[in-house]
Amino acid sequence: MKRAFSFLPFILFFCLLLFFPRQSLLGAKTGLMLWFFTLLPSMLPFLILSSLFVHLEVLEKLFGRGASFWRRAFGLSPQGTYALFMGIFCGYPMGAKVTADLYRGQRITRQEADYLLTFSCHPGPSFLSAYLCVEILGREDVTGWTYLVIYLSSFLCSLMFRPSRRRQSVPETPAVSAPFRENLKKETSASLSLGEALDASILNAFLSITKLGGYMILFSVLQSFLKTWLPAVPCIRYPVLGLMEITTGLSALSQSRLPFSLLYILTVSFTSFGGLCVAAQTKSMLADTDLSLIPYLKGKLCCLTITLALTFFLVEVVKVIV
Repeated sequence: MKRAFSFLPFILFFCLLLFFPRQSLLGAKTGLMLWFFTLLPSMLPFLILSSLFVHLEVLEKLFGRGASFWRRAFGLSPQGTYALFMGIFCGYPMGAKVTADLYRGQRITRQEADYLLTFSCHPGPSFLSAYLCVEILGREDVTGWTYLVIYLSSFLCSLMFRPSRRRQSVPETPAVSAPFRENLKKETSASLSLGEALDASILNAFLSITKLGGYMILFSVLQSFLKTWLPAVPCIRYPVLGLMEITTGLSALSQSRLPFSLLYILTVSFTSFGGLCVAAQTKSMLADTDLSLIPYLKGKLCCLTITLALTFFLVEVVKVIV
């Protein structure tokens, strides 16, 4: 009986696709266009290069010299710092993807992977500047403040989770599924040539980007249904849309008649959280490991709270954003 109920949401979603084809088609087109014109060209090269770095074991050379600084500043190893930087510069869900790759390859421990998931997943700088500030808010002048709020919130979030990580001093061996364990044996038995590593990296990158596209299309369809049926009450409609899927949710917010001060607080906060679609994408990046999504969700809720406080302070207290 419990298993039957677990399939109920999928059956309901299937019925919606059948009986509401117009909304389904519109949502699918929106999601596909976002994936093809935005996510694919912006993330695929980084996915390939990131996987190549992991395969060729060059992370120690890139970040090894500043190991003591990374440990003091972020509580991370050089390898973990690489995951953090990729999450910052490449955007959702690159931080989780690199964290999972490093964990599968036994470059970081389970404790460090869980810790990274709490604060290494961010919106990318290009998304913040071009999409959020220019296209959604129409205010290029708030880009610097937006960077400050988003990344300061993430750093403060890391400070809140860092003490619990320090208490876990005993390293653990990463647990991966049988297929990845076999691949790991093959890779460690003999060093991969550059060509072999590049081939493996391209396949890995296309698998990941295809997963992300599938989730984006499904959530865009769901977003299309919600936009049609949600009541035109701002306190209900916009939080639901913003927390469901970040891109289309921000677009819906931009079409509202909310004052700019409230619009800025809501859009930046929803961007910091990432939405349920990004959470599902993050979960897919953790496949074939024993890593849980719980640390990510805890970190995102913490980051959302801090972002709300910081944006409210900037807008309503010091009034540097008007």
